[in-house]
Amino acid sequence: MFQNITMKQSIYHAFIQVMEQNMTTAHASGRLSDGREFLKLVSVTQVTKAAHINRRTFYTYFHDIYDLFDHLEDYYVSGLSQSFHGWEDQDDSMKAVIQSIGDAVDYMSENRRGIKLVSTIDTLVFPNLIQKEITDAINVTGGLFNRGKLGADPTKDREWNLNYTIIFLTSGFAWVCYHWMLHPDDFPKDKLKEEFASTFMGAYKLIQSDQLLTSDQMQAYFREHSTVHAKVDAESHCDSQIS
Repeated sequence: MFQNITMKQSIYHAFIQVMEQNMTTAHASGRLSDGREFLKLVSVTQVTKAAHINRRTFYTYFHDIYDLFDHLEDYYVSGLSQSFHGWEDQDDSMKAVIQSIGDAVDYMSENRRGIKLVSTIDTLVFPNLIQKEITDAINVTGGLFNRGKLGADPTKDREWNLNYTIIFLTSGFAWVCYHWMLHPDDFPKDKLKEEFASTFMGAYKLIQSDQLLTSDQMQAYFREHSTVHAKVDAESHCDSQIS
């Protein structure tokens, strides 16, 4: 079993290496592809040569390049999904979920080349997975986003605010992660984890507050503060003119 896993890992590594090279060449020459069309840029021969194996060995594990990619995608999906778990038996739900998000970021960082490749070819797979995992964590851990705060007979508006805040929060995490997976060196992973924890805690406090702001209240709030800022800017401008 160990031998099989080692050989598959070797083929995965070779596939990622060849795909990176060929995609760079395709972009440089203006010969661009999209989605699974990228897979036409690589051949079994190129992969076997990079992995230092013969074609028979390749076909022992995979039917073709598309089957190889599907296995590679499943490999990273499984690994990322597992990294999200561990919060189920923790006493502090908030701390546990934030920790699991941090573990997921660590996993993505450790496997950045392969995950970046899969994300480039299959745009939705990881955002969908991340959104599902965080939504499951929120729903299962009863202390988070407690619907009891809505009251015994909540209005549709308050239910809407809660449900769509959760959707907004989880989808936001998912697509920030997706962008970061494509550009992992643009933003330090520790800073990313801090931003996630801060945003998650802020949304949690908003939902747990006794009063959920309606859209009208939100608009009034922004109008008020926009007026205040405009007044301050005008006064500052006048002071600078006088001085």
